[in-house]
Amino acid sequence: MLNTIINLLERLITGIGRVVALFVLAIIAIMIYEMFSRAVLGRSVRWAGDASTWLLVAFIFLGGPWAMAKGNFVRVDAVYEHFSPLAKAVVDTVVSTALFALFIWVLLSFGYDFALKSFAMGERSATGGWGGPVWLPKAMLPIGAALLVLAWILNLLRGWRDALYGQEAA
Repeated sequence: MLNTIINLLERLITGIGRVVALFVLAIIAIMIYEMFSRAVLGRSVRWAGDASTWLLVAFIFLGGPWAMAKGNFVRVDAVYEHFSPLAKAVVDTVVSTALFALFIWVLLSFGYDFALKSFAMGERSATGGWGGPVWLPKAMLPIGAALLVLAWILNLLRGWRDALYGQEAA
C-alpha cells in the first residue's frame, strides 16, 4: 500500500515536472520570435515579455515540487548525511516538517489571497499593451505550494519506507 501511494505521487509530480520543463522551450521560442519580429519586421510583439515571464513563474512554482521529489532542493547535509534512515525519517517528520509547514503556510495563505484578489478585480497586465490576465501567473504560487506539499509527503513516505523496510523496498 505504501509503495502504491509513493508510486502514484511520483507519477503525478514527475508528469507535471516533465510538462513544465517544456516551458523552457516555449520561453526560448517566444524570445526568438520577439527578436525576429523586432529585427526583421521592425515591430515588437506586445505579449512576448509578459508571456515569457509568466512561463518562467510557472516553471519555477510548478517545477519546484519535481526538484524536491528528486532530492534536488538545498539541504544542509553536514550532519544529516551521517544519520541512520530511521533518524533521518524522524528529523524530517518533526523538525523539517515544522519548518516546511511554516514556509507552506505563508505561500498558501498569501499566495491564495494574492491570486484571488487579482482574479476578483479582473487585473490585467499593464505592460506591453495586450492586457493579459495577471491572475494566471499569480495563481502559480498557491498551486505550486500545494504541489510542494504533495512532494513533501512523498519525501516523508519514502523516508519512512526506507527506515522501516530498507532501501530494497523501493
